[in-house]
Amino acid sequence: MHLRPPLTKRLTRVQLVGLDAAVGIALLLWGRPTDAQLATAGLSLRGWYALLTLLACAVAAKRLWPRSALGVSLATYATMAAYGFVKFPSLAVAFCLYQFALSQPRCRALVGLVLAEAVVGAGMAMGRGPVLLDTAWAAMWLGQSAPIVAFWAAGMMIRSQRAHDAGLRAQAERQAQARIEEAQRTAIEERLRIARELHDVMAHSMSVIAVQAGVGRHVIAGHPDEAAKALTAIETVSRTALREVRALLDVLREEPPTADAAAASDLAKPGLSDLPSLIEQTGRTGLQVELRIRGAARQLPPSIDLAGYRIVQEALTNSVKHSATARARAQVSYHPDGIEIEVTDEGRDRAGPPGGRPGPAVAPDSPGGQVGHGLIGMRERVALSGGDFAAGHLPLGGFRVWARFPTGESA
Repeated sequence: MHLRPPLTKRLTRVQLVGLDAAVGIALLLWGRPTDAQLATAGLSLRGWYALLTLLACAVAAKRLWPRSALGVSLATYATMAAYGFVKFPSLAVAFCLYQFALSQPRCRALVGLVLAEAVVGAGMAMGRGPVLLDTAWAAMWLGQSAPIVAFWAAGMMIRSQRAHDAGLRAQAERQAQARIEEAQRTAIEERLRIARELHDVMAHSMSVIAVQAGVGRHVIAGHPDEAAKALTAIETVSRTALREVRALLDVLREEPPTADAAAASDLAKPGLSDLPSLIEQTGRTGLQVELRIRGAARQLPPSIDLAGYRIVQEALTNSVKHSATARARAQVSYHPDGIEIEVTDEGRDRAGPPGGRPGPAVAPDSPGGQVGHGLIGMRERVALSGGDFAAGHLPLGGFRVWARFPTGESA
């Protein structure tokens, strides 16, 4: 929908056509010549009004059929000019040419202007009789050409302004749509991030709690001290999980967090420096993990530091849940341009976990079966940092999770 000038922008299309019809009727009422003029021209009053009615209809229909209206107005003008009437009919031609320039492409509008000027010039030449191309004819043509060119230029300018406004509106709509899509993308990424964090925190904590609960249940009758240790481990792990979950839920609040709250939340996030406590916590499940650090440990970007910790945490959780092995190894290698993390286990232990407790069966979404949420989450974390990720079974048994995060030489 095109923008219209302020005086007509509130009118509907039907009302605008009615306004054009009113202008045509005004021309019809205003254009009656004297009886002497009609006698000199050799035109009857009925014939005059027939031609004038054609002009009025062209003006009234110019908005509906601009090309036809211009053609009818030029043909009628040429006919009236043949009878010597050359000044008054040119006003109707100007009205029709304005609408033609407003609605047609630039090249076609220019052709319409040239055609209108040619017809008006020829009509004035016919009205002048046998004397053609004299000074009076040229002056008269220029005088009549001025309003015609002015109406045409007005139509072209309004058309250009409408095209400019339409371009601005389209650009604003694209920008608004881009902002909406960006907000939706941000919301989706935030939901995925929270889902990954919740999965990693809860999967590891619940696995440790489940194993410790099973230990306590088996040893509570004969070894109450071991059962107490298991309950203590459950309490410690559950408190840690609750603290991390609360930090995640703070992100979902509607009001923006304060600077102190944001700083506290960042401090609460674990990193690679917290791996020893994670290894100790995992060891309570019966999985003995060897931690190796290669290279000089250094400060890492918070996102990579957290992602590396979660990779190790989720890989060890899978080993506890699915591998039923007693030994695993976690290795963190610091390179000048990045870090490399590798977690391996020895696969299913035929003797079972220590203490004779039966190991859990392999779940359908475990490394031994289909790809589960844990592996998907690890792959997404690495991809967000622009790194590389691989996971799969080892040739001699066991499972390996490997990730590499680029940090740059200045990291």
